[in-house]
Amino acid sequence: MRTTHLRSTASGPAFEMTLPAYEEALVSLAREERGEGWLAYCEARGIYQFPTREWTDALADAIREMGPELPLELGAGCGTLGRMLRTRGISLRMTDPKGGEDIEALGAAAALARYRPDFVLSSWLPFDAGAEEEVLRAPGVGAYLAIVQTGEGFTGGAALRGAPGWEITPLPAVDRWSISRMDFLSEVDRGEHIRRGRAYLLQRVRT
Repeated sequence: MRTTHLRSTASGPAFEMTLPAYEEALVSLAREERGEGWLAYCEARGIYQFPTREWTDALADAIREMGPELPLELGAGCGTLGRMLRTRGISLRMTDPKGGEDIEALGAAAALARYRPDFVLSSWLPFDAGAEEEVLRAPGVGAYLAIVQTGEGFTGGAALRGAPGWEITPLPAVDRWSISRMDFLSEVDRGEHIRRGRAYLLQRVRT
């Protein structure tokens, strides 16, 4: 089976249409940890969340379970994740302030106002951009799936913790396959895989 390699595009790093398996990605992580480090590798290539095949499948399953009619991705970046979800049957509209080939150049507030989604997806939004607060204030959004950085010194997703009127649920079936730029192996190439990128589902509490 053809493996996936990073390639450079005008809008940033992207993946071929065939994603790597989780075990392949772990091999890459261990190899880089023995060199300059996995984080350095990811920073050089603009990787925040490494979309393994199993992780993307689990994420698509979680979204399908919500049954969204108007799904929207905010901060889509170069569009890798959104395109992979589209191939899995998720009719996702992608937006990002910088825009791109099939990504509309819209910030969070403008995208929410224009498309009035019932479901929003985001992955590693800049913690100081205020986009999460915009999602939580949007009246038509009933569910928000946010992939954020966790761990010591973590600042991502602060607006999501204890948000009034929202119930937050971790998604272990997705996180089981998660590999992010902040991950590491406790003993370099063996031992526990420390996961720092995690997925949470927020659902609006209806009264």
